[in-house]
Amino acid sequence: MAEQSTSSNLNITDAVLNQSPVIKDAQIVNINYMQPPSTSSSDEDEWNSMIKLMKLCISYLEKEGKLRLQGVSAKEEIPVVHPIIHEINYYDKDTVPVDERYDPKGPNELFKNKIIKEVCFQDLLDQRGKFISIVASAGSGKTVFSLRLAKAFSLLQRLCIHLKLMDANYEQPLTLRQLLLENMFPGHSEEFYTACFSWMQKNTDKIVLILDGLDQAQYSLEEISPKINYNACVPVKDLVFNLCRKHFFHNSLLIITSRPHAVLYLPELARPQVTYALGDLSLEDTKKLFFAFADEELWRRINTTSSQMLSMCRNPLMLQMIISSNIHPSEDIGNASTPTRLFATVMKNLTQSGHIHNTEGLDELVKRLRVLAFDATKEGKVVLTAKQLRNAQVNPATIHDIVVQLHTHGLSVNSCLFEGNTKFFFCHQTFQEHLTASYVVYGMPVEEFQVFVETSLFQEHWTVVRRFVCGLLFDLESKAVSGDLQMKKQILKKHLIQQLAIISEKLKKLDVRTLGVRQDDEALIYKLLDLYACVGEGRDSSIATKAAEHFPTTIHLPRPMNSNLIPWFCFVMKHVTKQLDELSLFFCYLDANSFHEIASVIKEMKPGQIGRMDIYGNYLQPSNIDDVMWLLRVVRDELSMWECFDGEDGRGRVANQDEINKIQSTLNKIQTGLRVHIDIGIMLHSQK
Repeated sequence: MAEQSTSSNLNITDAVLNQSPVIKDAQIVNINYMQPPSTSSSDEDEWNSMIKLMKLCISYLEKEGKLRLQGVSAKEEIPVVHPIIHEINYYDKDTVPVDERYDPKGPNELFKNKIIKEVCFQDLLDQRGKFISIVASAGSGKTVFSLRLAKAFSLLQRLCIHLKLMDANYEQPLTLRQLLLENMFPGHSEEFYTACFSWMQKNTDKIVLILDGLDQAQYSLEEISPKINYNACVPVKDLVFNLCRKHFFHNSLLIITSRPHAVLYLPELARPQVTYALGDLSLEDTKKLFFAFADEELWRRINTTSSQMLSMCRNPLMLQMIISSNIHPSEDIGNASTPTRLFATVMKNLTQSGHIHNTEGLDELVKRLRVLAFDATKEGKVVLTAKQLRNAQVNPATIHDIVVQLHTHGLSVNSCLFEGNTKFFFCHQTFQEHLTASYVVYGMPVEEFQVFVETSLFQEHWTVVRRFVCGLLFDLESKAVSGDLQMKKQILKKHLIQQLAIISEKLKKLDVRTLGVRQDDEALIYKLLDLYACVGEGRDSSIATKAAEHFPTTIHLPRPMNSNLIPWFCFVMKHVTKQLDELSLFFCYLDANSFHEIASVIKEMKPGQIGRMDIYGNYLQPSNIDDVMWLLRVVRDELSMWECFDGEDGRGRVANQDEINKIQSTLNKIQTGLRVHIDIGIMLHSQK
């Protein structure tokens, strides 16, 4: 937990600070189960009490709102950065799942085609009187973001109470006053609580309630709770449900944060009016946060050796892991240059952290975690119960740095694999997938592995697990490899190449005129790129060479192109030796770096190896004109580059006169008859 930050204008005594607003363990909190007496209070008492309460709230926010990365010390003040925020149309008729679901494609798929507009931090501060949800995947910074929201509201003189729902999983019934005041800020007088609660009921428009982590609550809000009054003593779920229904504090602003699944299954009566999705950090904010903990030399080194890892840094949790793994590398794993190596290093560091109070060997513990993860993934679960942990002989109380129990303070949640109490979540779903893959590679018998590969591994359900399995098995150089692992490697290689051959044949049969337009075609391309990611995870050139034999002669990359897939696409493409009819980057929305990465591979191809290429609809910068020069020497017949540059107004622009002159100068040296379409009515020719 971050250290307490002092503030000269708060004048809060040490005695008050020592009564930390962090809620205590549910088993030791003293809860008054009787309804509070209806003691009246004067306006002056209420006002004075509210001033004191606001100071307590700000003290709490100052204390909780500090961002620290586990295992890494900041070398400078940590900058305030925010993820990209989109308002989304979250609900439609078929989106409510029965239970928490395992989705290997991740929560971004839930937001696809639902974005209404991009918004800024201030837009949320301007909201009043609504029920809002903020959804994001693990590690995106929901809690830090919500704490900053709360602090901003407080500075606007609005009473903002920030409650972590994982710290409010009380089994005993209690009142709303106890939930929001007495248990949040214990140790004050009856008169203080009465005056504050009375003021809140009279001034609901000045209240902001932030309930952080609905997905970490032990209860479900699927069933409709009865309407209750302010003094009712009921289970926490009924209080939260009535807050969602706006039965309490009608004109207040209510904000709930959660992973997507918990908000999806809210009953229609208790659904938020507005939903915002937190995305990744911008590149500028990513660099700010990265340089607060590491230097530019590490950034350049990662960019040189494994540029794909920098795009993963846009998730704050992944940024933490990447920096930590490079500062504290694992000698037997090597440079954390792929997601497989990264998570292997993180797991190694966690199990050697010294916080594990396990009487048995760590190897046995990790084996149990692998089995637990595999069984959950096979069943399609991201939620584990305490019973499942016990059945797997995993005790969360004895392995705190791998499994954290609810109400256990002093550990960064971001450093743990699980969250929750009777329900447990992997801190990042990718941990579950990596442990699952580790079981498949190291724990599954060879005969069972062969059946699993033939019948299951190439199904969509196992997408991320498949990448990790390939990474673990194909990236075996410099390791002592057992016979079983060698057999598994050959089985996996055979079926991976078979899958690539099947997709390549399907792409040949598609109508070139509609290629990349129809949804089914695009899904096929994505499947191909995902298999290239599997090849890239293994860093095995011999497998990449074999995969390149089935590289489609005509390929239209998807719109937009996922930048995380570009390094793996390039890894395979640089091994392609055959002639390609067409390579289309039409409306892939590539930025300058991504385009440069692709162009750098094309530069090494034979002259005329690509028949036609289209780069229309990207975000090229003036510096990319050199990349275009490289294309001119490899593309044989036609290059279309309408509006491929990023204009100052945010819209695409055509090449300017200086860029056209450079293109024509290069064309004058080429003897292939290449045509370059600059714009309508503007076409340049080589001198064939």
